[in-house]
Amino acid sequence: MPRLRIALALGSGGLKGLAHIGVLRALAEAEIRPVAYAGASAGSLVAAAAAHDIPLADLRRLADGLLRRPIFQVDYVNLLRHGLRTPALYRGGPLRALCNDLFGDVTFRDLGAPLVVSTVDVETSRPVRLDASTAPSASVAEAVYASCALPGLLPPGSVDGRLLMDGSVLDPLALGAVARGADLVIVVSLDRSASRATSVVGRIAAPGLWWHAQSMVMRNVSRYELALWSGPPLLVVRPDLRDVHTVRVGDPARVIEAGYEAARAALERWEDRAVRTGRGAAEDIQ
Repeated sequence: MPRLRIALALGSGGLKGLAHIGVLRALAEAEIRPVAYAGASAGSLVAAAAAHDIPLADLRRLADGLLRRPIFQVDYVNLLRHGLRTPALYRGGPLRALCNDLFGDVTFRDLGAPLVVSTVDVETSRPVRLDASTAPSASVAEAVYASCALPGLLPPGSVDGRLLMDGSVLDPLALGAVARGADLVIVVSLDRSASRATSVVGRIAAPGLWWHAQSMVMRNVSRYELALWSGPPLLVVRPDLRDVHTVRVGDPARVIEAGYEAARAALERWEDRAVRTGRGAAEDIQ
């Protein structure tokens, strides 16, 4: 596999995206260094960190730090001040601070490896993929924030004068743009971890119901894209995160380990298939 040109696409999933850190660890152990990275929502943050050569140990400390400094904090001030006209349910400050801590003033042209960040234009409702060719001088920190800005939950981001929101709305896998020139695309889909609403329907809080509906949409869009895929062969990694909440951290180590184990299992399946078929080229393994 190290001889192949391998691209990595990391899908959306809120804090379930911590599983992507485990995927990076599995790839490093297998001596696989992707030639390009892409991500949507939480996947964009980890993909950008990998493209910026941020060490895995630092990402692991970042994940542990979320227990002390939560990203999703209800914006009570704006809720009291504006009511239903509030810009978003959660404050944008904590996530912006995290992105700035990780990437500072880095632009797409400064990165050590090609990166594609999936977003959606608020005004045109069209997907926008940010990279070194479309937005070379754009702030990676702001692009990643915009890709994570779930509509109604976090305020949109602004990149090169465009108001952008979460890429998971239309492009939850960020798959298409990163496939160009690759022999194999490893795509990490969190669709096995679709959130489950409580069985007592009358007690579901509005944010919980929103997350439940959004996870169903992302799961179906992701599966539709994979089913119709006509690009390079795919190796699909699906961590089992069925009991992991989208906005509450829980145990970061367990989420990371789930990503690691799923990636290891997927790599073993690919290697076994290649040995049994005697083929050096990749095959679709979903």
